[in-house]
Amino acid sequence: MVYQIIKNYPRFRVFLDSLIITILILIIGFFIGYYIEYLRTNSIVENYKNFEISALDLKLQNYYYQIMDDASCKQAIEQNFIFADNIYKTGLDLERYENVNELTKDILLEKKRYVLLKTELWLNSILLKKKCNNPFHTVVYVYTQKTDTKKDAEQGAISNVLKKIKEENGNKIILIPIAGDLGLDAVEMQMQIYNVTYFPSVIIDEKIVLKGFQKLEEIEKYVK
Repeated sequence: MVYQIIKNYPRFRVFLDSLIITILILIIGFFIGYYIEYLRTNSIVENYKNFEISALDLKLQNYYYQIMDDASCKQAIEQNFIFADNIYKTGLDLERYENVNELTKDILLEKKRYVLLKTELWLNSILLKKKCNNPFHTVVYVYTQKTDTKKDAEQGAISNVLKKIKEENGNKIILIPIAGDLGLDAVEMQMQIYNVTYFPSVIIDEKIVLKGFQKLEEIEKYVK
């Protein structure tokens, strides 16, 4: 029947050929897009999983900081800064991945591990400051995952301000961005201790809590 129609109406064949080609292009495009998305998601998850070893390393460092003597302070602080900078830079790369990918269940799970790692870095830094009486600053940026246009703008602005302060001050500051609404007990405990009730907030040296967007000059006066 179809053959007879094609034979009698050549134009129908042209239409049918075009339809088949279009369908094939759509199918191929779908599978290519799916494969690219699969690779991106796997890349994000793999990057987060690499932090599992870092988490164990950081935990062992914490044990060492508790038993070390003052003579080891300089080396310990230098190592802590190296670790913090590596985590921060990798976090920026992961953030770019997340901005073009949906936050899937697997990615969310690995992000929770990453946030716990940064929380442990924060606790290690507090311990080092107390034990070594070192004047470096901790700046913890607590933000929310659940955003809208207004919140995106607010968090984007404060994030840019903090990046600039970190770049200008180098190893005088440890900057630790932490998602505060992932349901992690350790993070929520820290927020309760410092009375963080609004996202975003900035905790400076475990003493000052600044809510919402702050100008560069306002934050700088606490870290000079």
